[in-house]
Amino acid sequence: MVKTAAGVEVIAAAVAEWSGPVALETTELDPTRDRVRLVQIGIGDEVALIDLFALSDPSADLAPLFAALAGKEVVGHNVQFDLRMLAPLGFVPGRVYDTMLASKVLHAGGREETNARLKHGLADVAERELGRELDKGEQGSDWSGQLSAKQLVYTATDAAVLLPLAAVLTERLAAAKLTETADREMRALPGIAWAELIAVDTRGWLALAAAAETERASLATAMDTTAPNPAGLPGMETRNWDSPTQVKDAFAQVGVTIGATDDDTLAGVPHPLAGMLCDYRAAAKRVGTYGRAWVEKHVGANDLVLPSWNQLGAESGRMSCSDPNLQQIPRGSEYRRCFVARPGRVLLKADYSQVELRIAAKVANEGVMIAAYRDGRDLHTLTAARVLNKPEADVTKADRQLAKAVNFGLLYGVGWRGLKQYAQANYGVALTDTQARGYREAFFRAYPAFRAWHARTEAHVKKLFDATLEGVHPVHTLGGRRRLLPVSKTGADGTRYPNKTDALNTPVQGTGADGLKVAIALLWERRDCSGAPVPVIFCHDEIVLEVPEAHAEQGADWLRGCMIEAVAPLIDSVPVEVEVTTGCLRCG
Repeated sequence: MVKTAAGVEVIAAAVAEWSGPVALETTELDPTRDRVRLVQIGIGDEVALIDLFALSDPSADLAPLFAALAGKEVVGHNVQFDLRMLAPLGFVPGRVYDTMLASKVLHAGGREETNARLKHGLADVAERELGRELDKGEQGSDWSGQLSAKQLVYTATDAAVLLPLAAVLTERLAAAKLTETADREMRALPGIAWAELIAVDTRGWLALAAAAETERASLATAMDTTAPNPAGLPGMETRNWDSPTQVKDAFAQVGVTIGATDDDTLAGVPHPLAGMLCDYRAAAKRVGTYGRAWVEKHVGANDLVLPSWNQLGAESGRMSCSDPNLQQIPRGSEYRRCFVARPGRVLLKADYSQVELRIAAKVANEGVMIAAYRDGRDLHTLTAARVLNKPEADVTKADRQLAKAVNFGLLYGVGWRGLKQYAQANYGVALTDTQARGYREAFFRAYPAFRAWHARTEAHVKKLFDATLEGVHPVHTLGGRRRLLPVSKTGADGTRYPNKTDALNTPVQGTGADGLKVAIALLWERRDCSGAPVPVIFCHDEIVLEVPEAHAEQGADWLRGCMIEAVAPLIDSVPVEVEVTTGCLRCG
């Protein structure tokens, strides 16, 4: 156990002389509230434990070690956590290798025999890849006091398994032709750990929460007036508008019979009560999702929020976010505008323009769409002209909104009913059955390669489905990422059906994830090019940075350049466009 600055210098010298990768682990504490207790360093077969509680000045005492580690490949498990823990102490990593990410890349989509998703904790990965069992009994023990022999053995064992585990995973990734995919993830990792807290306009958020509560109550009162409860006792005249049974009774009272109470059904009901109920549900959702409890749970000292970024949160390769989920908050919403820049700084918001359509055009080799992008034409205007059979010059704003619903709604092979629901739910565009059928057919006439791509994929999945319901098949992105995809899905009624949709969207969404990871990697690797930037939000096609106000324009050019450079090689026949909004004080 190393407890002095002199001891740390000895470890630093050994790291500097070592020619191979170095294992790094920290104790599993919350980086927003707790201090690091131990740092474990593995060199070859040896493990050194450094007790930070015993160091008089951990930042200064660890500086020689951090300098030595910066020139090495650092191997860990869930390295993003370790980097966040060590960043306040001054650690800036060089190359990193995360055995958790390596396992997720290798086994993306993999299942246990029970059909449960594979786990990727250190003990799970060590047992699966090395056949070694790790005792995690001390993981939840108290690390703040005198450390026991069992605790020290536990920490040393974890560190000791990392280097052999990394070697095996590297070999298996190479055999699966996933080395490049894994490398993208490792390069992006420090950039994701680099993400900082984002400021919240708490007063503005609470005002929105109060307004949603008022709207919900007002709509409930209006519905009670429109369809009063005849069975209500004095003082109990109100209905429970969250009860499907009472909702059906209310509609029956106003002379409307409905078979279901979902929003899609209500959208076709020609009675004011239907619109009020949909608005009521929207307000109730805002109260439940973004109400006062959201602030109490997620907003910390100084009105700051630090979400958790899961680098491989989806089997497609996409990131996810939690505690809170910033990806879930709709762009352009008043809630999103409550995320603000800190004093003296501004936000840069960069979006890939229509990136899923561009990637899909490359995947399907859709020549009409590719030519439109090369010529700089507006694709939504083009689609509107094709499906409505009118000149592009005559396309209106409403026509273009319809085209957005058609373009994005039909990308992954939904039928006309799915298009009708998608258009209403996502774009507020109401379609008749005849319109939905006609627009779908017109879309595929305009872009015939999409029809062929969908047909090929559907036939392939159907063939596998007919052979075995339990089968899996590999689906790849343009960047080479692999997802092991089940050939079947199970509907709400228990019926099994071919898993066509995931087979279509994985190459597109996964390629987008490949590009976003490279963009994050480039931003990290070139972070000195644009004075003190920090990322605060990552979405599937968007990056939001906070920069000093004086560097806004320079930062915008740097951000745009990194994002274009990341995706362009993946879809080389299709131009990439990134729209950057600069100088924002609010994240709209």
